[in-house]
Amino acid sequence: MPNIIDKTYFQKANELNIPQSVAVIVANPALATPNSESYLTNLCVKIEKSILVNALGLQTYNTLQLALADNFTNPLYASYKKLVQGDEYDNKIWSGLDYDYSLIAYKIFEEFVTERNEQLSGVGVVKTDAEKSNLITPAYKIATANQKFIEQYQKGYLIEPIIYDNFIDWFGQCDDVEVSLYQYLMDKADDFTDFNIENFRVYCESEVKNTFGI
Repeated sequence: MPNIIDKTYFQKANELNIPQSVAVIVANPALATPNSESYLTNLCVKIEKSILVNALGLQTYNTLQLALADNFTNPLYASYKKLVQGDEYDNKIWSGLDYDYSLIAYKIFEEFVTERNEQLSGVGVVKTDAEKSNLITPAYKIATANQKFIEQYQKGYLIEPIIYDNFIDWFGQCDDVEVSLYQYLMDKADDFTDFNIENFRVYCESEVKNTFGI
């Protein structure tokens, strides 16, 4: 199954860098155990598929897989090439699914940091402790990654309104030059004949993370 994002996206000198994405070499290969590198590789496959299936629907996702396997050589996959590599249209910019700060990469980073902040042990789940060092909470990194994922995925759109002081606020589409995946698919609905915007998985307010709710 072709993947857009892999572990190499987390080996770059940017905010998505994950030191554990590089293999740990041991003197005796027979003593090697499952490590963060292999976990990250599996997470890339799992998270990417989950995001795209729930956003695009199974039929459109399967066509995207064919386009990726074909490396977009077939002209029939021209719209999928733009979905992945980015597009400029009507004074708008869609950054695409495949670049250093991809929404998929941010979601993988969020999940990796969240899961690796806690380690399984024989007595249950414990938080990692480091002797003679100061541990810094990853809450800000997790919240920032989540918010940047949401911004690229659906921008300000919410499936349920925010209600405060008897005022109901439905977040709609923004007029920014850079559009979200949701807005791009809305604008390009004619290019993806199997896509149904009503089935697009939208994140509600309770699923948006902040540093207080982690």
